[in-house]
Amino acid sequence: MRRANSRQAKSKTRVAALAAVALIVAAAVSWYFASPGWTLRQMKAAADANDAAALDSYIDYPALRDDLKAEITDRMMAEAKKDKSGFGGLGAAIGTAMAGPLVDALVTPAAMRAALMARRDLPPTEATPEAASALHIPDRPVIVRRGFSEFLVSAKNRPNTGLVFRRHGLSWRLSGVELPPIPSR
Repeated sequence: MRRANSRQAKSKTRVAALAAVALIVAAAVSWYFASPGWTLRQMKAAADANDAAALDSYIDYPALRDDLKAEITDRMMAEAKKDKSGFGGLGAAIGTAMAGPLVDALVTPAAMRAALMARRDLPPTEATPEAASALHIPDRPVIVRRGFSEFLVSAKNRPNTGLVFRRHGLSWRLSGVELPPIPSR
């Protein structure tokens, strides 16, 4: 009789352990697929409510500034290489020197709230440069996974352009921007 009770206890323990493992796996898979969309909804809600503290919790400002500066510098260097007159290098040097303070002014809590809520369907103007218009969550975002720790949020009509989120623990933070490709002349 003891053996039968012992077998039943072991069987119940195995079932409980398997159920716990299945529950953990299900939670991990749910997090993997649902957390990016949840993060976007929470960011929009924080921006709509003008809750700077909540919005700040979803943005890695130093990483975002560094990434945006690098994107702009790369664009300027690419444009400078196309210029055969020699003034392209001078323009790139001046532009690179100006890009840092411009990005620092652009990537602030107030500016991020405005950029995240701006209308994306309007073309960029001098008042809203391309970099500022890129800092926007589209109305119908497309989430593109780039591995376990990164995803891109883009619009359907701009698949390789958008906001880059990186994992911080079990949450996501806006950490970069993929600007649209430079149009050919």
